[in-house]
Amino acid sequence: MTSGGVLVILGSALTIGLPVPVASVAAAVLALVLVVFAARTFRAEDEPVEQRRPWWKMTAHRTSGVVFALLFGSQAIYVLIAFVSRPESGGLMVPLVTNILIAMMFAFSSMRLGTTSPATASRNQ
Repeated sequence: MTSGGVLVILGSALTIGLPVPVASVAAAVLALVLVVFAARTFRAEDEPVEQRRPWWKMTAHRTSGVVFALLFGSQAIYVLIAFVSRPESGGLMVPLVTNILIAMMFAFSSMRLGTTSPATASRNQ
């Protein structure tokens, strides 16, 4: 199970008793908040802690961002296949959009890390 799946399960557990559309949106918001919190909080060993991380930077290195983009992208593909096989389950649209958004955040961060040097990336906030 990918990290996106864990976040969706955690979000679903915290929203027990809410109507399905509200629970789906609440789980998606929780997933986004947790991913952004982790990206802002956890740093690599070679990353300066004193400076704030640039707003666009999700990971310290390009490779880890690509891995996370692939994980969340594969989760989105899985949800898309489930949605296509059962189009009446409109509740799958929110997790689909959430996983695509998170995958794009990591992908764009990795692309930008690939075009800037580490010294320039820490100065461009």
